[in-house]
Amino acid sequence: MSEGATATSPALETEVAPLPDNDDLHREIFLRLPPLPSSLPRASLVCKRWRRLISDPAFLRRFHVHHRAPPLLGFFADEDGDIEFVPTLRRPDRIPGARFSLPRRDNDYLSFLGCRHGLALLVDRARFEAVVWNPVSGSQCRVPFPLEFNKRHVYKGAVVRSSGDGHVQGDSRLIPFKLVLVHHTDLHDKLAFACLYESESGRWGNISSIAIPLSRLHQPAVLVGNRLYWILLGTSDILEFDLDGQSLAIVRKPEDARVTNNSGIQALAVEGNKLGLATLSKMSIQLWRRETNSDAAGRWMPWKTVELDKLLPVSRSTRIWPTTILGFDEDSNAFFICTSVGIYMIQLESTQFTKLLEGDSFTAYYPYTSLYTAGLGIDDGDDRAEILNDT
Repeated sequence: MSEGATATSPALETEVAPLPDNDDLHREIFLRLPPLPSSLPRASLVCKRWRRLISDPAFLRRFHVHHRAPPLLGFFADEDGDIEFVPTLRRPDRIPGARFSLPRRDNDYLSFLGCRHGLALLVDRARFEAVVWNPVSGSQCRVPFPLEFNKRHVYKGAVVRSSGDGHVQGDSRLIPFKLVLVHHTDLHDKLAFACLYESESGRWGNISSIAIPLSRLHQPAVLVGNRLYWILLGTSDILEFDLDGQSLAIVRKPEDARVTNNSGIQALAVEGNKLGLATLSKMSIQLWRRETNSDAAGRWMPWKTVELDKLLPVSRSTRIWPTTILGFDEDSNAFFICTSVGIYMIQLESTQFTKLLEGDSFTAYYPYTSLYTAGLGIDDGDDRAEILNDT
């Protein structure tokens, strides 16, 4: 060995074996990309091979199944009947508001009722129809109100994905769904009526009814297990609809709950598929959960308290006050509050917060979560450039 030469270990001279270059390995890598709107479109622009693998419908279905908790894309905001989509993600994942234009028809009168499982529910009061709409694909299904309903008093409703349907949120077709509409009379002895529609059978079920106080339904429904819940405005009790039994019931609010106004209470879905409740008093949110014993009797238990003045990152000199609890999103397991300094999302379990928007200019917000795979074969059109270049 010459002077200054360095001995090299035979093990180091051995070339590292290349990773297997096969489609299955690429699919497994792509499957683990974050479920954000720009992830797959960006990867698909690398080469034709990646584009082919990512746009394959079978892979896209696996991607949707793998990512069970879709991201919050934004809100459908309602300002006195003027409904628009307000994106909340930052670039390059920000969805242009015009991408989710409402499914309008001539001379319609649309009211927004809520979102769930990638679907939005509206009612067309001019045609007496419920409109189930997939904003990502643009597909929709219009369902005439039940014949027995008082058509001018359909107040609330909810749409849920049928269990075990084998479809995914981004499919260009509408996934099989169940639709519930609720209305109540204007008599002094008030009755609430509810009816369930199943898209697979194309039929409405039997109408169920229950006596309720002089009140109306508040906030979009919250799904807990196989039951839907609405807050009753005025009493702050809760109306329950059982999807399996197609029956209505009343759940009384906690006796110790202090509700200062109609926007200070929100039904929640908490861990273990249990009904929860958030009550707002000044700068404090009290969280409750409903425990059920072996006899199916339930009772409310205090769970945790969120002190907003200690949680939100504002200076001590800034005066803030929450004006309303906007709603709850089951996919992100978070509830939303509107304050004088902006709109915040608070995770239910960790109480971590995210500031979503400045100001509070709209009267109603409906959070929309979905996987968004623009132009990759699972929805119509190709707006990858619109997403990636949006400024």
